[in-house]
Amino acid sequence: MIGVCDAKNILNKYSFNKTNYIDIYDSYGKVLAKDIISTTDIPFFNKSDKDGYAVVDLNLKYYTLIDEVLAGDMRNLKIKNDECVHVATGAKVPDGANYVIPIEYVEKLGNEIRLVEDIEETNIIKIGDDIKKNNEVLRKGDIINERNIGIIASLGIEKIKVYETPKVGIISTGNELHSIKDVNSKTIFSIVKKSNCQPIFIGSAKDDIDDLKSKINKALEHCDVIITSGGVSAGKKDYLPRVVSDMGKIIFHKVKMRPGMPMLFGEINEKPIFCMPGNVTSCLTCSYVFLLPFLKKLAHVPFSKEVVKAHLSEDIPSEYGMTYYRPVKLKNGVAYPTFKGSNLITSIAYADGLIEIKEDETLKNKDDIVDVWVFD
Repeated sequence: MIGVCDAKNILNKYSFNKTNYIDIYDSYGKVLAKDIISTTDIPFFNKSDKDGYAVVDLNLKYYTLIDEVLAGDMRNLKIKNDECVHVATGAKVPDGANYVIPIEYVEKLGNEIRLVEDIEETNIIKIGDDIKKNNEVLRKGDIINERNIGIIASLGIEKIKVYETPKVGIISTGNELHSIKDVNSKTIFSIVKKSNCQPIFIGSAKDDIDDLKSKINKALEHCDVIITSGGVSAGKKDYLPRVVSDMGKIIFHKVKMRPGMPMLFGEINEKPIFCMPGNVTSCLTCSYVFLLPFLKKLAHVPFSKEVVKAHLSEDIPSEYGMTYYRPVKLKNGVAYPTFKGSNLITSIAYADGLIEIKEDETLKNKDDIVDVWVFD
């Protein structure tokens, strides 16, 4: 049996660094595997920030209108001191122009304009004002979203180097699954999606060594991580410890925690396998404590815990030498325990978070102030 901290330290050594180039249209939510450096100034020409008239200075009474430039017109126009050019928002400003006078600030008289109100801004976006050439605009490890994808597009990049999404195979076990609902596979499926990994349900295996090995072999063909639920404790038909030992190696089996003590972690063909307890609250607790941070690390996305302080509504007993996780409901700064048993899904389904009673603690008393790990 291993302690929670020791188990976490073992899991923290694993990584997943496969990369691939993908089309920008498929990149949302992916994690950059390479810094992005700007290869050009953005904008690469001086452009107008307003619909108006480009002029050299503001000291003349009248300006002669000589041309018009719309967005996308890349001509190299030049203007003299007494001339102006009508420019649209985003259009290239003629060489020599220092100001764009908004159209509402002028009076148009035939082919001439007259400034009728003072302006305070140049209304010109200069070369490199947005992004300068050779700047690091996005870093390896950044997650592509609806905002920063525009930076990539503005640089003309069509293919992006990203970390591949780990594929996670999910296997439910137990002869009883033909007569009861399979809860754990849906729970684990959701945890995998929450971690930014790709869940793949391999199927349900009977309490049979050959069937378990067959399902695991199928997962090994398609997946980078394998997760099973059930069949890992000390019952007559709890074959998974034997199966993992036969096919690979057990790294640790049983953790000093409640609920979730029977959890097993191992490797088969150098691929990690989690064997979760069959009791639903035990399975979900192990998923929060171990699986979620593990998978997020493999997916190169940050894992963080929101922790709030709360008063306990009642005593919570524990056992020295075991880490206890107890789901609680929060209301007005008070934490109300919801745990009714590790085999009851409502023990955690209605909870807002978990409190942890460490191995060297024995009791949390009513009105103690505790840290609550809030579910997001």
